[in-house]
Amino acid sequence: MPELTMTDVCKQFDISAYTLRYYDNIHLIPGVIRNDSGRRVFTEDAQGWLRYIMAFRSIGMSIKEIKHYIALTEEGTDTLDERLGMLADQQTEIDAQIAALNDKKQLIQWKIDNYTATKAKLKAASEQQKEAAPYQNWV
Repeated sequence: MPELTMTDVCKQFDISAYTLRYYDNIHLIPGVIRNDSGRRVFTEDAQGWLRYIMAFRSIGMSIKEIKHYIALTEEGTDTLDERLGMLADQQTEIDAQIAALNDKKQLIQWKIDNYTATKAKLKAASEQQKEAAPYQNWV
């Protein structure tokens, strides 16, 4: 994975330049460097971190929690238990979100099934009415 400019990262990760600058300004993304012109360059490491950051944000993890997680990784293996705990908590949160989405999906599916059945009944009734009184088509 090559080093990328801010424009490239915005396109690749579907993130706004404003958000990316904000994350960099608060030192959320490890591995962002500046080139000779002073422009941000995202190393492979920075891109990898950004993937995790965006995944964590998408499930509701706060920036404060993400910063803490990143700080723990920088402290080394002594923090493995705490990091595992944080990730386990996030996995539990994802499982809860999936369960809630599945409940909503079932509700939508029930409504689709209901509409499909109603539509079939209306079609059958319409066809029966046509068969019962074919002479009315010309009246």
